[in-house]
Amino acid sequence: MEASQIADLLRAIAEVVESDPKLAKAVEKCLTNSLNAQKSKKLSEATPKQSDASKTLENGDILLTECRQILREQGEEQLKLYLTELGEQVRELLKHGQLDPKRSMRRRKDLNSIIEHIIQKLQAQDKSGKLLAASISKI
Repeated sequence: MEASQIADLLRAIAEVVESDPKLAKAVEKCLTNSLNAQKSKKLSEATPKQSDASKTLENGDILLTECRQILREQGEEQLKLYLTELGEQVRELLKHGQLDPKRSMRRRKDLNSIIEHIIQKLQAQDKSGKLLAASISKI
């Protein structure tokens, strides 16, 4: 279909819509619904990006998994950098994975000591997991 044919079709549709008020309302309603659907789709596509950026206590287990992965693959220094980037969120991270069962570390003001504590706990948990896996494989 050529551009002139499309323009003629749209003019014919416009004339019919203008002549019938009920049809005009139906077309308007349909267009409004279509625009609203597109807006909600764009918002739903933008939402996951925001949730990834704001990993908080709801996603503490996800953060812990990322921390363990960084520790295993990239080492202690990279994990320290990652935790430093999290800033105050490291206090929330202590609530997950039995990192602070007595709740004493959360009250500390120095984030570096909290980060060191998290790294030590994750290393200990990793080591105990490897020991458990080795003992199971011997059976």
